[in-house]
Amino acid sequence: MTQQVQLNPKALDNKRLQIDNKNQTQSQQMSGASVQSSIVNTINTIIGAGMLVLPYAFRTDGIFIGSFILIFAALTSGFGMYLQGVSSKFLPESTASFFTVCMITYPHLSVLFDLSIALQCFGVGISYVVLTGDLMPLVFPFGDDWSDASVRNFYILTSCFLTVPLCYLRRLDSLKYTSVLCLIAIAYLVLLVYWFFFVGLATDFTNIPVEKHGDVSIWKPESVKSIFKTLGIIVLAYTCPNQFSIVGELERPTLGRIYKIVFISMSITTLLFWTVALFGYLTFGNYISGNILLVFDDSLGVRLGRGLLVLMVLLSYPLMFHPARISFNNIYHWFQISYFSQNGGNGYNKLNGQESQPLIGTNGSATHLEPEQANVTVIPDSSAQVVEEETVPLPQTRFIILSTIMLISSYLIAYYLKSFEFILSIVGATGGVMISFVLPGCYGFKLIATQDESMQAELIKHSPQEANNFIFRNKTVKFASLFLAIWGIFTMIVCLWSTISE
Repeated sequence: MTQQVQLNPKALDNKRLQIDNKNQTQSQQMSGASVQSSIVNTINTIIGAGMLVLPYAFRTDGIFIGSFILIFAALTSGFGMYLQGVSSKFLPESTASFFTVCMITYPHLSVLFDLSIALQCFGVGISYVVLTGDLMPLVFPFGDDWSDASVRNFYILTSCFLTVPLCYLRRLDSLKYTSVLCLIAIAYLVLLVYWFFFVGLATDFTNIPVEKHGDVSIWKPESVKSIFKTLGIIVLAYTCPNQFSIVGELERPTLGRIYKIVFISMSITTLLFWTVALFGYLTFGNYISGNILLVFDDSLGVRLGRGLLVLMVLLSYPLMFHPARISFNNIYHWFQISYFSQNGGNGYNKLNGQESQPLIGTNGSATHLEPEQANVTVIPDSSAQVVEEETVPLPQTRFIILSTIMLISSYLIAYYLKSFEFILSIVGATGGVMISFVLPGCYGFKLIATQDESMQAELIKHSPQEANNFIFRNKTVKFASLFLAIWGIFTMIVCLWSTISE
C-alpha cells in the first residue's frame, strides 16, 4: 500500500532557500508579467465574437435563468482556470500546458487533449467564416440582382484570398499584433450595444423600429431544451485556453497571485458579458434570433463595427487554424504509433531514427521549440513520471495535404451551415467543455490530496515554497474537481443533444 510522503520542514526550508537564491539571480536577468498585465491578457483571451450571441441566450433562457447560468458558468470556468494554476505546480516553472499536465496525470489520454484543442480551434475558425458571410453583405451590400444567399456565398469564397495563403505558412509571427485590433473591435462593439440601450432608455426605445422590438421575458424560458442549447454558447464565451501560458509568464506565479488574476479577470468579464446580454436583450427583446450585430439598423457607425469585426475574425482564422493543424497531426501520429507501428504503443521513444530530447533542460528551463515543432510526446517511466520531447513529424507533403483537407472542410461546413450560434453551440459543447471543465477537473482530482509518492515528490521538487499550501491536501477541493469533470461530461451530452436534435 502506498504511503504518503511526509513533507520535511527542514528539507523544504533548504529547498526554499535554493529557489529564493535562484529566483533572485534570474530576476536580475528577466522579469515576468505583472498581475495587472496578466489580468488584461486573460480578459483578452476570454472575450471574443461569442459575446455577440449572449443576448440571444437571454432570449431563450429568460433574464433570471440566463443570469444564473451566466454566473454559474463564470464560477465553474474560473474554478477550472484556478485548477490549471494548481496543476502547474507539479511541473517546472513555465512548462505547464494541457498536454504536459495530461502526461503526468493520464498519459494514455493525451489524444483527448489534442482532440479538444482540434475541435475548439477548428470549430471557432468555421464560426469566423460563417460570421464573415453574415456581416460582409451588410458592410458592402450588392445590388438587387444578387440574392442574399449569393452575396453571402460570394463573401465566404472571396475570404479565401486572405485566409488561405496565411494558413499555408508555418509561422505567423506577423499576426501577433491582431490582439490589439481585437481589443479595439470588441471595445467598439460593447460601446455600440451600450449606446443603443441607453439612447433607447432615454427615448422610450423610439430609436428602435417597432417591428424590431419584441417582448421581454424575465422568468420564463422558451423551453428546457433551448436552455441546454444556449448553455454551450455561454460556456464557449468563457473559454480561456491560454491560461497555462499566462501562468507561465507570470512573475512570481504563487497560488495567491494566480487566484487574484482569475478572480479579477472573471469578475470583469462576467460584468461585461452580463451587461451586454441584458442591454442587448432589453433593446430588441425576443426579436433577436442570433448575432446582435445583424439586428442593428444600417448606419455608418454600425457598418464600421461590422467591418472591424470581420477584419478581426479573418486575421484570427489562421491563428485558430495553426494549433488545430498541430493537434490533428498529433492525433494522426498517435494512431500511427498505437495501431500501425511495429513497436505498438512502445514506439514513442524513437521514430524514424530520431532520438527524443528532454522537454525540460538540465537547468530547469524549457527547451526552445519552433511553433510547428512544439509538439511533445511524453512517456511514463516506471520509476517516475518523466517528460520527454520528440518532434512529432510533419513533413511538407503531409503539411500540404492536411492543410488542404482542413481548409476545404472548413469552408464547405461554413458554406452549408448558415447559423453562427449553431456552430458556437457545437464548439462550446465539445472543445469548450473539455477545456473549461473536464480536463481541469480531472487534473485537480488526480493531483490534489494525492497519495501518489511520485506526484508529492514532484510538487516538493518544483514548488517547495507552496508544497504545504492547504489546497494540495484539501479533499473538498479534490471532489469539487471531480464534480467539475462530471458536470462537464453531462453538459457536453445534453448540449449536443439539444443542438443537434433540432
